[in-house]
Amino acid sequence: MTSNQPFRGSTSERSRQQLRSPRFRRVARDVYVMADRAVDLRDRVRAAQLVVDDGVPCLATAALLQRLPADDGGVVHLARGRRGVVSTRPGIEVHRLVVTDDELMDVDGLLVTDGPRTLADLSAHLDLEELVALGDVVVRRWGRADVERALHRAAGRPGVARLRQAVPLLDPGSDSPAETRQRLRLHAAGFVGMRHGVAITDEDGNWLVSPDLADEVAKVALQHEGAVHFQKGERQRRKDVDRDELARRRDWEVVVTTSRDDVQPARMVERVTASYLRQARLFGRDVLPRHLR
Repeated sequence: MTSNQPFRGSTSERSRQQLRSPRFRRVARDVYVMADRAVDLRDRVRAAQLVVDDGVPCLATAALLQRLPADDGGVVHLARGRRGVVSTRPGIEVHRLVVTDDELMDVDGLLVTDGPRTLADLSAHLDLEELVALGDVVVRRWGRADVERALHRAAGRPGVARLRQAVPLLDPGSDSPAETRQRLRLHAAGFVGMRHGVAITDEDGNWLVSPDLADEVAKVALQHEGAVHFQKGERQRRKDVDRDELARRRDWEVVVTTSRDDVQPARMVERVTASYLRQARLFGRDVLPRHLR
């Protein structure tokens, strides 16, 4: 046992009195770490596995370990098989899930459910937008075939209907959950021409910029500026302005969105609608989506 790892108090050389001292911090029943150690997710998982030694990190815990967009609410989720005892302890939730060897992956020494299996398991716990945002990352990293296989294996399990609804909506071109939400909301509003991966070029066909979402027929682009754009300061802001100016010189309408549009999607839809109508005056009404003609 090393002092920088979670350990079981009952099997350590420390006395109960020592474990109650300010030198140690309890992170689960009978599991401790040094008090001056910052506890991260991996520590919480290791601590949980000292209590449930056959538990496999799953659901949001597996997602976060793989750097997938998820929120575990501070709870470590472990799969233990159909015959495993299901219990909820402070900070630990055990699930009766059967995980096969080919649904596991190694993340820095921890065996966890892989991306497609994690997506399938979380389909019972996420709404459609959240599930598609997670699925966009999974399909980009694992491929559509693996996601389809996970859907097939999920037959009969909770959430499979939502997963079946989400899979056709997945797009590996999305770079963030915010982009995914905007794509879904614009498509639901009738702007189905807005997609990822469109390149704006100059008159010679040389690449200028690739917007987050764009309709190359109507020449309407959307650029989402998340928190990172503001955190990087004035230099990033100048780059963003120059980027959008390149597109506008090629007769593109550019709608710039922020977190405000994420929480007020109707505002984003109104701005995109106005851009389409301006482009219709320039290129004709054929560039409009059906609901605006």
